[in-house]
Amino acid sequence: MNETLFSRSFTLMLLGQIVSILGNAVLRFALSLYVLDLTGSAALFGGVLAASMLPTVLLSPVGGVLADRVPRQRIMYVLDFLTAVAVWNFGTFGLGGSTLPPAALLMALSAIQALYQPSVLSSVPLLVPQKELARANALVTQVSALSVLLGPVIGGMLYGFRGMWPLCLISAGCLLAAAVMECFLRIPFVPAPGHGLKTAWGDLREAGRFLSASGLLPLLGVVAGLNLCLSSLYLVGLPYFVKITLGLSSQLYSLVEAAMGLGTILGALLVGALGHRLSFSRSWRYLLASAVSLAVMAPAVGWSGLPLASWALLLLAALSGMTAAGVFSILAQTYFQTVTPPTLLGKVGSFVTAVSTCAMPLGQGLYGMALDRLPVWLVPLLGLLACLPLIQIARRRLRDV
Repeated sequence: MNETLFSRSFTLMLLGQIVSILGNAVLRFALSLYVLDLTGSAALFGGVLAASMLPTVLLSPVGGVLADRVPRQRIMYVLDFLTAVAVWNFGTFGLGGSTLPPAALLMALSAIQALYQPSVLSSVPLLVPQKELARANALVTQVSALSVLLGPVIGGMLYGFRGMWPLCLISAGCLLAAAVMECFLRIPFVPAPGHGLKTAWGDLREAGRFLSASGLLPLLGVVAGLNLCLSSLYLVGLPYFVKITLGLSSQLYSLVEAAMGLGTILGALLVGALGHRLSFSRSWRYLLASAVSLAVMAPAVGWSGLPLASWALLLLAALSGMTAAGVFSILAQTYFQTVTPPTLLGKVGSFVTAVSTCAMPLGQGLYGMALDRLPVWLVPLLGLLACLPLIQIARRRLRDV
């Protein structure tokens, strides 16, 4: 392992991530608006988003097994190339006005990301010295957030003015360029012994036993609950509030989405600046700050006489909520990487992803139905009330950690 943070392979991986995630972010944002414009229904929109999350839950453990058994750079460039082909095919054959092709592409992107992301996350501890791990994770998060920040802006503008086809072309080009860069990565790799389904199942059981013995499995359940109550509302509620409740444009919603990316960048900058002064055992405070952002959304959509003022409140809520969530995410990821043996990095990381996101499809579906049936101002308040007992549980669990 190199003793410097910016080794050749780590720098190259960061550059590949910028291009790859930007291509994904541009397309995912435009696809969500495309589906919302086609349906006009929060319930149908939430259902499509929920279905697109299922591959993440189901395939993340598979991605973890692959990351520990196949050279990680090979996983990255093969999946980026396949994604570029899928996006090109959708742009060429899938823009006929039906919700089925964009829903299928969203599911495909989710499946590919579930197989892809464990390889990236498990590569970080192998490419940087342990003393630089928190900074490295903050940089990876900043790269991801920067792409997510630019993606909605580019996606919203192009979708609003040019439609889906130029977006598909740009996204496919970004993914193809990332695949080429990833061909030159050199990530240390020692394949785990054994092969076949029985061995893969044993790998997942080993990761589950490690998490159970470490006492972190209950905390993952709390995070899953918060994704049910909090993250799902961000994903379904914000586009619905801006485009349907307030009647504003795709371009203005793209700025709200960009504010979420900027918030994640600010959270990563805080971690990079404060470093060891931030304690994982006290990180429940960031979860609380993120949940409180829901209280800002309620008056913003409850009184929509001044749509731009309501939009500004939603933008502020997205920015502050994601800043706090970004700090918690990086602290948690660094802690898990520090306590996990190198041979389990991919499996444990994917297990964490699967457990923590398993409730999001349910939350997206429930919030979609709630927004169609309840006063819109009531929905974020119900989400906040549901988050508070979960944060109290997290406070007790983190104190033990």
